[in-house]
Amino acid sequence: MKRIIPFAVLMSAMLCACNGQNSAPPARNELPVSKVIMYQSGIGYVERSADFEGDELILRIRPDQINDILKSLTVIDHSNGRPVSISLPVDRDTLDSLAQIPDQIIEGGIRALIVAFRGAHVQIKTRGRSFEGRIVGFDDPYEDLPSNVKIDALSEQDATVTLKTKGDVLEIISLKDIKSISLFDKNLSEGLDKSLNVSLNEGDWKQLELKIRMDSRQKRKLSMSYLISMPTWKPAYRLILGKENTAILQGWAIISNVTGSDWNEINFSLVSGQPMSFTYDLYTPQFIERPDLSGLAVQKATAPKVVQSGYAAEPKAAPAPMNAMAMGMAAAKSRSAEMAESRKAAVALYDEAEMPAAEEESMAMDMAEMEDIDYVVQAPKESGEMLTDKMVSNFQALASKNQIGAFDEYPMAAKLSVPDGSTALVNLIQHKLPAHETRFVDSSDIPYSLFEPFEGKAQISKSWQTIELKNDSNFSLDAGPITLYRDDAVIGEGYLTRTEQSATAYITFASEGRLTAEMSNNMGEKNYRLNRFENGVCNYTIEENRTSTFAMTSHIPNDVTVVLQLPKRSATWTPLNFPENTVETASSWNVSVEVPANGKVDLPLTVKNSGEFRGERTKDCRTAIQNAIDGGLIGEDSAALFKQYLEALDKREEINLRLGNIKSQLNSLHEEERTLARSLAGLKDIKGANANALKEQFIARQKDNEKRLADKTTEQYALQGEKSDIDLMIRSLEPTLKYSVN
Repeated sequence: MKRIIPFAVLMSAMLCACNGQNSAPPARNELPVSKVIMYQSGIGYVERSADFEGDELILRIRPDQINDILKSLTVIDHSNGRPVSISLPVDRDTLDSLAQIPDQIIEGGIRALIVAFRGAHVQIKTRGRSFEGRIVGFDDPYEDLPSNVKIDALSEQDATVTLKTKGDVLEIISLKDIKSISLFDKNLSEGLDKSLNVSLNEGDWKQLELKIRMDSRQKRKLSMSYLISMPTWKPAYRLILGKENTAILQGWAIISNVTGSDWNEINFSLVSGQPMSFTYDLYTPQFIERPDLSGLAVQKATAPKVVQSGYAAEPKAAPAPMNAMAMGMAAAKSRSAEMAESRKAAVALYDEAEMPAAEEESMAMDMAEMEDIDYVVQAPKESGEMLTDKMVSNFQALASKNQIGAFDEYPMAAKLSVPDGSTALVNLIQHKLPAHETRFVDSSDIPYSLFEPFEGKAQISKSWQTIELKNDSNFSLDAGPITLYRDDAVIGEGYLTRTEQSATAYITFASEGRLTAEMSNNMGEKNYRLNRFENGVCNYTIEENRTSTFAMTSHIPNDVTVVLQLPKRSATWTPLNFPENTVETASSWNVSVEVPANGKVDLPLTVKNSGEFRGERTKDCRTAIQNAIDGGLIGEDSAALFKQYLEALDKREEINLRLGNIKSQLNSLHEEERTLARSLAGLKDIKGANANALKEQFIARQKDNEKRLADKTTEQYALQGEKSDIDLMIRSLEPTLKYSVN
């Protein structure tokens, strides 16, 4: 039975970071790296395993790796299942540095040290004498000099140390005569050592020795695993275009070993996807500031508080977490079968009629014999053999596929060796898939869309030569650069976005200036459909179709497939008459159309917008009810009542329009009345024939205005009464009207 002990719960032994000496010999009790899994989220899983005998296990790590190791380290004893005793003390160097001698003192040399050691019991030896006593002080003639005094003027003077010796004698010793100082204060000596150790250990370039103490020196098989920060692995692809719309996709992985240890014949895997990862400081001691309540101390003793005892609920056992090493061990169980299937698949990449026998034999080589990896593909020396054929026959897919949760794992079939600090290129996948050349047109740069009506035409200027491929493999393709080959030559480079299984990808590799596109937009009609009517509340659907026509003009001397990209600018619009082979992405539709050589094709595309709404007595609601009546969806008896209801709503709307018009007229008449009243008030005290004539004119207009106000007010009240009658009829009809689509 094997027991797995997570590092965070083990409590006894010692981890120490001690590289205080520059010439520390390499650790002899270090387990070699046996397995590595690289992720694309900035982490790597490292496994070390070997037979071990001793009571101290050493792991050399960089300071920047220690926090990741502390939160993930797991140790397995394969021998007898006995727990491996491990514990983690605090970072001793950091704690010691709290009481260290300030850096400026160490940097200041002997002068600063003597100042710091004032009062210490020391022995000072000069050229001819020896003094023992306590340091009283240090005199420096160069300290606090005026800015206009040159140091050369004091060259005959010197700094001195004053020492209180036995017999209460103060000895003055020249600093330049001192040959050595012996410290009799052990604490002072240890403090100086700690400060020097902290200064030496600064920087990430030095490795630390993580020591794990075992419970005995017996021989045992040990494994340890942990996560550390690692660069992401980067995919790179070659696409070798063949005949009949097929191609060979070769996938490579660029990996870097920055673990601090060589990889010698290790099991290696790559994981596609980005599991969440983060950093967390578990190593540096963290202190919090506590308030000082000494002044609140009570000077007399108090009786203890009596608290009644009780019983606590039994804690529930937490489920054991699934760690990265256990996942890796579970995935390894199916590796042999996967490797066998991978070898069979590699042989079957080409049809027998397309692959020469010699190449087929080369493809069928046992991958277990492939110890060296060819990192560079070179052109064949044989003049009669195509480069692309040689590339296919020389490539060996060294990875099979496993599933780790929601991520794809690609374990290497062959053992991998990569020195520390090196980068390698690893053969990953080789797969034959559907692929053909197209032209890609992007309509996203025009100021209009299928969903915005406009007049005239819009030119589309962006188009590219493109390879369209379908990922019909059983794995996802991560994003990366891709080089395209055809007929023994490179035809371009592109970028493959992440492509899931069964998804279609488009790889643009050159601009296309021989293809133009033009868009014209036609406004469609709206259709209102009644869904439900109850208690005057109307639920209805509005459907709107809009058609845009795209004119493709080709000056290419052969027939081409054109892929038109239409961006999705509204989530409510859906295709209505798009071709069946339309590819939908998260942000666009990609529509394919065949364009003849030096020809032109018009492509009409219609989109539909459908939305459900709710309202009371609205114009859209009345339209939906009328459409249901006209379509015979409402029974004859109910239809008569609904017609009466619609007539009442129309009459009510007509009255509201008239009332609004009357209200506007009344406002104008009232404003005119106020103007006339102000004018008459201004002419009240003015004498003369002209003033009297003007007064009579204003009075006549005032009387006419009063009559018009009375007429309009009477009309307003009459309409309000009529509206009240109609509202009463509408309210009486609404409870009797019911409709629902079955």
